[in-house]
Amino acid sequence: MKLAIFNGSPRGKNSNSRIFSEKFQEGVESVGGIVSSIDYLVNIKKTEGHVKHFKKAEAVLIVFPLYTDAMPGIVKNFIEAIGEFDGKQKPIAFVIHSGFSEGIHCSFIAKYNKILANRWNMNYVGTIIKPGSEGTRLKPGSWNKSLNKNMRRFGACFVTKGEFDPKQMAKFTGPSLHSPFKRWMYILLSHTGLTNFYWNMNLKKNKAFEKRFDAPYLK
Repeated sequence: MKLAIFNGSPRGKNSNSRIFSEKFQEGVESVGGIVSSIDYLVNIKKTEGHVKHFKKAEAVLIVFPLYTDAMPGIVKNFIEAIGEFDGKQKPIAFVIHSGFSEGIHCSFIAKYNKILANRWNMNYVGTIIKPGSEGTRLKPGSWNKSLNKNMRRFGACFVTKGEFDPKQMAKFTGPSLHSPFKRWMYILLSHTGLTNFYWNMNLKKNKAFEKRFDAPYLK
């Protein structure tokens, strides 16, 4: 199997999506599969080439983050550039990840992915969902040990079985919604300032902290 990987993150090579796709690739290659191409959709000037790789591939993996409850515009641009396509039941899989801590945010695009695969007459293998992924690229490798192991396993199963284990997918994603107790704990933590630490740090770094409550479009 020759797999084409498409990274749909606006961060390109400096993205969390790259970590997910690299570990998936390791799993693919561990069982004799080949990754024929890796394209970064943020390079929109190369969209024509991306489409050619997509149509020539024996199998496809599209990885992207959730941006404000939607796929990035560069991914939609890629999909529209492909247009009508007869994939002749070639396998296609997706990975969606987000900074949100609940999997439900990604579930709606997963449904769209299935519809899209059917329109392209491709074999929809599934959508792997991983919430809480923000900062993955910044963590030491040992901190991502479980994520890396699971992505390798997904990659290997993609080649050897042509499907993902539903139980593994559910465990990897975690709960769709937090329990009432966990939501209550989060509310308590929010009063300490810890839940806003990362964002406040970046606001201060970009000298925008004092403007964090600005609402220019309401004026």
